[in-house]
Amino acid sequence: MKYACLLMVLFAILGCGKTGYEAYEDSPAYSAPSSPMDSSYEGEASADSGELKPGVGTALADAKALQRKIIYTADVELVVEDFDPIPAKVAKLAADFGGIVASSAETGSAGHRRTGRWTLRVPVSRYGECLVAVKALGELRDSRSDSKDVSEEYYDLDARIKNKQKQEARLLELLSDATGKLEEVLRVERELARVREEIERMQGRMRVLNNLTSLTTIELTVEEIKGYVPEKAPTYSTRVRRAWDGSLNALVSAAASVSIALVALAPWIGVFLVPVIVIVLVLRRCCRR
Repeated sequence: MKYACLLMVLFAILGCGKTGYEAYEDSPAYSAPSSPMDSSYEGEASADSGELKPGVGTALADAKALQRKIIYTADVELVVEDFDPIPAKVAKLAADFGGIVASSAETGSAGHRRTGRWTLRVPVSRYGECLVAVKALGELRDSRSDSKDVSEEYYDLDARIKNKQKQEARLLELLSDATGKLEEVLRVERELARVREEIERMQGRMRVLNNLTSLTTIELTVEEIKGYVPEKAPTYSTRVRRAWDGSLNALVSAAASVSIALVALAPWIGVFLVPVIVIVLVLRRCCRR
């Protein structure tokens, strides 16, 4: 009889929990979103606070609005005539805005065009200012920005985690009071391990979302171009100069390649020249006889 009661309690725990989104909908700080066709729907958020306004997009049950979780990203491409000071400027810019340089890569060498790529992570509150400062590092070639609202996923995960934690607490209590067969105890432990794994997986996803929404991401690419002029309206003289520079650079590069090839072949010329000379001398001697 005791074992049957133990199994009934276990099945009741597994079946009584709501889904995470249902629990989220039942929370006091949330009510179902109004229809997009509703005239009261505005779909705007406060640019200063990053919070949902009461009655905008989501009807809040209380006066305190839920904080929106938005991922901001931007891609900026610049060109400069002098690449040397750019790495130090990028590092200083990230530090000035309370951010970090998450990754960096530089290609090229002195005398050739160099390119640098950096990933900047800066706080959301400084995103706009930092983007303006980044564009001022050189001539702007391209700029793209994007935002993704993950509020629904974030709060759904939060509700699911709370639900699973309650289920975990019930299983722990059931396990501590269990005095039945080993098979039944192991069954409870397996269920407990499964619930714990789900909680850790959802908590990991929440940490990722927190990181992405607390720090914005700016991908910066800087290319070095000598004598660069923006491509909006290049003049005839600019086009001629670029063609001359391109042809001259190609000629210098070809001459360098040929000279390097000759240097590389020099040892082999000596190796093959000696046998050829010997053969020629032998043939001449034979012809005289």
